[in-house]
Amino acid sequence: MPRDDDAEDLLSEHPETVTATAQRLREVLLDAHPQLEERVRRGWHSINYRDPVAGFVCALFPTADRVQLVFEHGARLPDPERRLSGTGRQVRALELTAPEQVDDEVVGTFLDHAVELGTALRAR
Repeated sequence: MPRDDDAEDLLSEHPETVTATAQRLREVLLDAHPQLEERVRRGWHSINYRDPVAGFVCALFPTADRVQLVFEHGARLPDPERRLSGTGRQVRALELTAPEQVDDEVVGTFLDHAVELGTALRAR
């Protein structure tokens, strides 16, 4: 799926490190699952990712000093190394402050699980 051109505009409002981190995450997400639809949500100040079967799986939330990769059903994802933050009943986030912190394998594994879980939940 094509990238949302509005993402560049949204990210231009942030410091260079935050923009570079978000760009690196976008690359990893779309390389790992090219079927994802990327869509900017201005009201949420996020870049959202939807799978055609699993539905909404995750979103990037750039802030002043970091990027949060928020998984819609993150509380249900396996996280034995406790990399995800959050205490709510549903979402969890991977928080990154620099592009070199983006580990393709870690992000890809969480994304694989998120797509699998979303697909299973929608099949009910």
